[in-house]
Amino acid sequence: MQDSDLRLQRPNVCLVTEELPGVGGCGGIGAAFYELALLLAAQGAVVDLLFCPLAPLAQADSERLRARLRERSIKLDVLEVGRHVEGAESPERRAYAVFRHLEAARAYDFVHFHDYKGLGFFCVNAKRQGLAFADTALVVQLHGPTRWTIEANQTFFVHEDQLKIDHLERESIRGADHAVSPSAYLLEWLDAHGFELPPGRSRVIKNVCSQIVRELRDGRDAAAAERGPVTDLVMFARHEDRKGFAVFCDALDRLDGFLAKRNIAVTFLGKFGLVDAQPSGPYLADRSRGWRVECKLRTGLDRSGAADYLTGLDSPLVVVPSPAENSPYTVLEAAALGMPLVSSVEGGGPELLEPGYPGTCPMQAQALADKIRWAVENALPPPRPAQSLEEIERAWLDFHRQCAPARTQPEPEPAAPATPLPKVAFAITHYERPGKLVDALISAARQTYPNLEVIVVDDGSASESARQALAQLEPFIERIGGRLIRRENGYLGAARNTALAATDAPYICFLDDDDYALPELVQTLVTAALATGAEVVNCLNVFMPEANRAETIAQGGGRHAKVCYVPIGGPQSVAAMENCLGAATALIRTDALRAVGGYTELRGVGHEDYELFLRLLQAGMRLEIVPRPLYLYEVGRPSMLSRTSLVRNFRRCFDACRLPADGAASRDLLSLALGKKVAIDAHNRLWWQYSLLPTAALRHQTMAQGLSREDMLALLIKLALAEGNQRMALAFAEDLRSASAPPDASSGDEDLIALHAAPAAVPAATARLYDPRLADIRLEAELGRGEIALDKLIALAQAAASVPPEFCAVALAVLRRCEPQRQQARCRALSVALAGKRMPRSEAAEGRVLLAALEYLSATTVPAALLGEIVAAEEEAYLSLHADVARAVESGSLARGVEHYAAFGLREGRAGFVALGRLASILQANGIDVEVADLIDAARAA
Repeated sequence: MQDSDLRLQRPNVCLVTEELPGVGGCGGIGAAFYELALLLAAQGAVVDLLFCPLAPLAQADSERLRARLRERSIKLDVLEVGRHVEGAESPERRAYAVFRHLEAARAYDFVHFHDYKGLGFFCVNAKRQGLAFADTALVVQLHGPTRWTIEANQTFFVHEDQLKIDHLERESIRGADHAVSPSAYLLEWLDAHGFELPPGRSRVIKNVCSQIVRELRDGRDAAAAERGPVTDLVMFARHEDRKGFAVFCDALDRLDGFLAKRNIAVTFLGKFGLVDAQPSGPYLADRSRGWRVECKLRTGLDRSGAADYLTGLDSPLVVVPSPAENSPYTVLEAAALGMPLVSSVEGGGPELLEPGYPGTCPMQAQALADKIRWAVENALPPPRPAQSLEEIERAWLDFHRQCAPARTQPEPEPAAPATPLPKVAFAITHYERPGKLVDALISAARQTYPNLEVIVVDDGSASESARQALAQLEPFIERIGGRLIRRENGYLGAARNTALAATDAPYICFLDDDDYALPELVQTLVTAALATGAEVVNCLNVFMPEANRAETIAQGGGRHAKVCYVPIGGPQSVAAMENCLGAATALIRTDALRAVGGYTELRGVGHEDYELFLRLLQAGMRLEIVPRPLYLYEVGRPSMLSRTSLVRNFRRCFDACRLPADGAASRDLLSLALGKKVAIDAHNRLWWQYSLLPTAALRHQTMAQGLSREDMLALLIKLALAEGNQRMALAFAEDLRSASAPPDASSGDEDLIALHAAPAAVPAATARLYDPRLADIRLEAELGRGEIALDKLIALAQAAASVPPEFCAVALAVLRRCEPQRQQARCRALSVALAGKRMPRSEAAEGRVLLAALEYLSATTVPAALLGEIVAAEEEAYLSLHADVARAVESGSLARGVEHYAAFGLREGRAGFVALGRLASILQANGIDVEVADLIDAARAA
């Protein structure tokens, strides 16, 4: 590949991704970015990876990953959102942190983002606004945005953050220099669904798949040539609706006798998920009850492990039953591995295969069953890839050679007459705070923008001290080229309209008298306005506590300070419910402001700026957000907003809403309302349906959030045995045992102890419905808003006389997302709130785990007594699961079952002591280096 390598250019490339193989849940995005990084580094590019994990990455894991990538000449940076923003993480804050990180990094020729989650939003904003990345090509790789996933799953939006993410994704794609899709199908889908693609700069290049195929290529061609009749049918997909899990099960209903007669085993190769809002494990146990075919599961394998499993089978037929995918790695890998394949005729999958390959079909139950039967009877051959690995690699290298931004200085052109900078009215509204007005005036005088008209509107200050101060300040205002306008009190909207009426400037920028503009405020906003043509240009701010006002102003705040509020300028669907549009200090075109009638003038009601931006957005005006903090915003004292009615403030914005009934924003709001309702109703219905069964307690436990794969498999073994489904019990047990295998050597990670556990026996649960407040907390946790979820848990625990069902399971899921150094006080508060509370008997085991985890995370002490209770409660279950251990205890060879588990059971991967396993995994997720053996030692000390 000498003709295409990058050694002459040596481009600097950064790949920004929230997924990487071997770290947490990694799908096609992580695989694509990792493979591309390997290719570019091997061909001469200087490659950095900016990893943006959803959960905190343990220091040891970070160092192992960094060392592994360093061996491939790739530098790893891990995004630290907390360095740039205050408060809980959110999608917009993560995108802002990415911008801050990249702006401070060395200059790159290319920066790659994935479309999913819109991590490139603020970077493309800054480039479009002429503020950053002028010599960098910003590339968005299209893997399937949030709306595509929701449409493919035929589900709803369930949280406001998903609508924000949709906005971030749309704008990232629209503003990118290049959009690269692995399929023409996705480009067509985006165009049909209103996504704007970079005009003339969208192309199709398939995902790189070289690393794993080359690692496993030795001996594979010979094995393929010797392949005989099909021995194994492998569903290669996650257990989800979008992946065709239910359709595959429907096809198996039709093929059961056919497959059993030929001794063809069926493997479900993919991670657990949800199928029609039901955990896929119990769903599979129910569906398989009447099947005669042998079933296997492999739910914990990464890409390399899955490829090893497939190549270890005698003669597999791979089925990828997703109805429509973008560019599924499962199809690409099966083809590259020389496996006969059945996949969908729709979506981008067929683009990966040779034209006319006979293994594709519509993903409907009967059509899929017929195609599988035909493939078995007619010895379906493996497909040839539409492009070779080398052709895909060459396409990516050619892209980086041809699309590198020019860094040579152009020939100087004759100087054009200087365009006069537009005049800007800098309007400061004042009421009874002349001392703070002085600071605001000084900040106006220090502006770097030359064509500035300063207007101060006093909104009817009545005190004699304020009147005298204004009289003394008026000469200073005139000296800096400004004027003072006095009016009777009419509230902020009226005061700002007064300033608007007094100027002929094409732009106006408002500043409250208690805020402080940084010197580059107006200059930066005007640059962005002229570059984009936007009617409104907003920005970020830095909170300035009143108690530290003088120190904060002296320090200067600025772009390196942390921000708290990160507006994104939309979408309208969210703007109707919360101010995602920006604070009051913004640059606004005066003709646009007059076109909507200026500010509404309501006395005693706040949110006048929020309402104005909402009306401007509805009027079709463009609103840009500059991703830099450009002024100091005073906090820490009673403000107009805190003194006015919250209900009336939001009613003001509600009355301004004019969303067309058949418009996209209205439809998204309806989807959100339905999605929230359906999520709770579906959970309650499933809970009730499970409650009618003799195995209700076990089934309810499978619904708990945060269960590890091992915990889920242990529950499924007991469930299948209790319901007489011996065949699936063996399949679940085999999958559980397979987790004891050492990890892929290529990962560089040390072998970890597998925490295999079975739950202690619990009494039958009542049919009490799920608490909807917990559903809300679950959604917050799943979207990465751990701090908010923890605060809601504390409030619920404090208010409740007894702990509601599933409280403990939800709380444990939330704790997995905590950062212990920042959450100690919250963990302590939750522990105090739970002290002495009653809880359902069926949740006693999880309750003990929760209290023990809280004590650890509160950094108080090792909860030895609680650990002793956990061990005692689970020891009986361990002995009942393992007769040989029970006999050893009865004979006196062992004093207790826990001694066997500590000495042998962990190494052997025996099921047992689920609570200790869950506690250890939670603590490890929070960066606490604790193994199950450590917990057992602490319990013995009790």
